[in-house]
Amino acid sequence: MSIVASELVFHGTANHAEDDNATQGGAIDTAKKIEFTQLTGNAVAEVVSDGADVRTTTVYGRLATGARDNEALVNNGATPVAGAKTWERILKATLSAGSGTRTVVLKQGAGGTIRLTLLPNITEVRALFIDSASAAAQTIRYEKFFGKNTHGTLTLNSAAVKLTADPSSKIRIGCAPSKGDTATATNRLTAPASVTFVDDNVSQGVPTGALAAGETIGIWAELTLAADNAALKSTFTVELSGTTT
Repeated sequence: MSIVASELVFHGTANHAEDDNATQGGAIDTAKKIEFTQLTGNAVAEVVSDGADVRTTTVYGRLATGARDNEALVNNGATPVAGAKTWERILKATLSAGSGTRTVVLKQGAGGTIRLTLLPNITEVRALFIDSASAAAQTIRYEKFFGKNTHGTLTLNSAAVKLTADPSSKIRIGCAPSKGDTATATNRLTAPASVTFVDDNVSQGVPTGALAAGETIGIWAELTLAADNAALKSTFTVELSGTTT
């Protein structure tokens, strides 16, 4: 038996500031995930659960006009529910309550491709660096997330994190100095303490070199926008890897 990729997951934190003033980071929040695929074109959102489910899914994003908006869709079990608003991008989706059994997916357009999945016990899936505008001078922002080994018994040895894709060349990442930390930054313009940032395809070892069953490692992302940077709709990919015996 070994750890499989699906058992290495990425979660959000207690604080995901969407402005440049509020506290950033903190402890892991296992009800939040930060993994989804962005829309490839303007589309309505459609949500559907895998069984009896009347929770409300609220979609947040930018409309085709560029304006930020949200739309509340009441799930109708396994019957798809399509919204009326046309989205240019999705920023996050939330559920009104948790469920230990139900999975809700968000599709691009009615009957379209799944772009976002709210698994059991997940109530929020979100993008990072929401509302991060450029300015007259270069702007650097920071946001934290966590990698977790969810295997019940096995340790991930030689554990490391790596930025494997950054199409816009705007991102660097850095490991927290200790596992399971709760460190914050004053705001997202303030660099976190004792974190070294590296660029694409540079592995950073997890402190102690291993991630035991249930252990977590904080990871900070650094976004650098040039002065008057053109608008972006981009992604980046982070890998948590290691070995098992």
